[in-house]
Amino acid sequence: MQQATILIPDISGYTSFMTKTELSHSTHIINELLQVIADSVQSKFTLAEIEGDALLTYANGRVSLEEIEAICSQAFKNFHYFLKVIERDSVCRCGACNNASALSLKFIVHYGMFEEIKIAQFTKLSGADMIIAHRLMKNSVPSREYILATDAYNIADEQSGLDWEVGEDHYDLIGKVPYCYAPIGYLKEDVLDPESAEDYSSIFGLARVMDIEIEAPLQEVHAVLTDNGEKSNFVDGLIDMKMDSSINRIGSTHICEFDGDTFDIKTLQDVGERDQIVYIEKARSVNSGMTMLAYYELKKTENGTRLSFRALTGDRQPIPVEFSDMIYGQAMHNLGRMKDYVEKQQVA
Repeated sequence: MQQATILIPDISGYTSFMTKTELSHSTHIINELLQVIADSVQSKFTLAEIEGDALLTYANGRVSLEEIEAICSQAFKNFHYFLKVIERDSVCRCGACNNASALSLKFIVHYGMFEEIKIAQFTKLSGADMIIAHRLMKNSVPSREYILATDAYNIADEQSGLDWEVGEDHYDLIGKVPYCYAPIGYLKEDVLDPESAEDYSSIFGLARVMDIEIEAPLQEVHAVLTDNGEKSNFVDGLIDMKMDSSINRIGSTHICEFDGDTFDIKTLQDVGERDQIVYIEKARSVNSGMTMLAYYELKKTENGTRLSFRALTGDRQPIPVEFSDMIYGQAMHNLGRMKDYVEKQQVA
């Protein structure tokens, strides 16, 4: 048996987020946020388990209240900064990507005994104090952004920069568990906005324009166009594709392999809302090193969506005349295939 400080960072709003939004993207976002939290506490605490929306961490002996407050406050700020990055860089308009900012974070702190149980290659922490810490994740604190410290941890004799209040809850088989809690929601005021991304939309004024009409709602056309996993359904000649993330965001990349060449494609911009959206990518040929900027403007029409395509060279100049017909022809060929694919989805 070992004495340790047990710290459980727990994501608030997880249940409704996972049940009301797209599962694959919500799972990916939760995993990213858990990684942010783990990175924030690892200087002092050891990660023992990942428990859905929470991390079970511990540190041998008693960690001072000053350290607890500093670590939890920084993890809270890092968590909300990353949510702002998601909001800035989001391309996908699904429920998960649009509602991530509704998530928040709370912390459970307890001091007690635990035992390590080895099961195959896994180590499980066990003991009555582990049960108490986990049960406290459900409590009557009138907030979802706080640090909760049990009386067993005992903050009474230490200086604090937070406003602690007294509470208690009763649990079956455990009995009354007294604790103190300190709201930390105000710390979000200290979270800076991430730096704005460059605006590329204004540089395409001299580019040639080609349009295609798609009989489908703008949001659905946008979803197919920007979901890199959908490209195999309409990009002609695509042999293989590798993505750095299952969610397409500003700055994310994917590699498309064709017979004879491979393209490294980076998402640069996605701006606009319901009636008009501009999406921009940069594609680099691995074989030749040449780059191209591709601009897609989607506008809502009476019958669906008008998609306009423009292209520039990597140095933001019009495509040379000798290459223009080939590049625009190939792009419109694939957009025509996308039109057929999206419209068939509407009928289905």
